[in-house]
Amino acid sequence: MTTKTPQDHKTSQAAQDAEKQERFEDIDGHELLKPFSKVKGSDQLRLLAQLRGLGIVDDADDTSEDVNIDDLDFEKVADLIDYVSARFAIDPEKFDEFTTGDGGYDRAMQLAVAYAGELGKGQS
Repeated sequence: MTTKTPQDHKTSQAAQDAEKQERFEDIDGHELLKPFSKVKGSDQLRLLAQLRGLGIVDDADDTSEDVNIDDLDFEKVADLIDYVSARFAIDPEKFDEFTTGDGGYDRAMQLAVAYAGELGKGQS
């Protein structure tokens, strides 16, 4: 009989990928957006519609795992960023300040897409 040590148990690729994904709370600027518990159902649905338009969700409760941010339609992402700023920013001016200047579009895109993706998890 062979005894296995903890090192012999490899985690699945899906578990490894999940560990690599950044939690929303770890993303710079997350504190600028409303807590999910304060977001109205109608705004959740509108946000999910935007995610569906970007291909980030396949249907109302299935977040796509195959989305590469570089493959997204940047015009639609810009609309998503504006929508997140207008509807979900605690202080839209601070959100705009955070997303202005060098690398602003990258911070805005990461924050808006992560927020929308997190909010879309488990919605039905």
